[in-house]
Formats: sequence, C-alpha cells, structure tokens
Amino acid sequence: MLVDQLDSSGMYGGLGERIAVGLALLNEQSVRSAADGRYEVQGEDLFFIVQEYQTKPIEEGRLEIHRRYLDIQYIVSGRECIGYHPFEGLTEQTPYDNGKDIAFYKINGALTQIRLRAGMFAIFWPHEPHMPGRTIDIPETVKKIVIKVRME
Repeated sequence: MLVDQLDSSGMYGGLGERIAVGLALLNEQSVRSAADGRYEVQGEDLFFIVQEYQTKPIEEGRLEIHRRYLDIQYIVSGRECIGYHPFEGLTEQTPYDNGKDIAFYKINGALTQIRLRAGMFAIFWPHEPHMPGRTIDIPETVKKIVIKVRME
C-alpha cells in the first residue's frame, strides 16, 4: 500500500509503465471532471471508474481484495477513510468472483484507517485487503476515481 498527494505522483514512475500512465491520467482535468462511469484507456490492461457516493460507517463495510488488478484510488472531492488489514487471519465472506476480480472478507480485529482528502491517492496491490468509502467522522459526498491496472 502507498498513500501520497497527487502533486508527488511523478516520483512513482518506477513502479511500472501502466502505474505511471494511471497516475499521469489523474493530472488531466478532463479525467478529474469526468462523469460517473467506466472509461477504457488501454483496454482491459488500464481503465478507470469515476464514482460519486456518500461515505458509510466502517461497521457496515467489508474488506475487498483483487487478484488481477491494482487499484489507484484518488479523491477528487470530499474525504473518506479506507480501512486496511493484513490478509493473514481474515475470514472469507464472499468467494472470489473471477469475472469481477473481487472477493470479500470479514473484519477480524482492528483496521488501519487511512484518511484521504481531495488531492490524495492510495495504491493497493492485488491481495491487499482494503475497505473503501468509509466515513471519517460524518457521512459526506465523495467523488473518486479508481484506476484499475492489470498486474498479470
């Protein structure tokens, strides 16, 4: 997992070409102002999803993991907490769905709470359990872009 400001995103080009392209996309005003939906950049290798939603309490969340895709989660507006927990010791709640590249796990123990505000991003590698869209202190509207980068 990696957390930083978009202003510093140029430092992470060494993580891979598609990750660098994904981070560069976030610097484009047309991407940050895009309407909700899915947008292909390099087919299934690199695409992004724009979402606007209300944050929800951590107690209502589930940890998710992916196997094929890395997530770059960028906050355009608002604030949210993303919960994180190491994979070891988690209990599967919903088995892996290959078509959607996602499985869900129950929370076992305390979560690390990553607090993001507008202009910040977090990168979660495949198999890193994370719980996006959570409330920091009060529910608020968040606009987020999730860049999906194929890692296989």
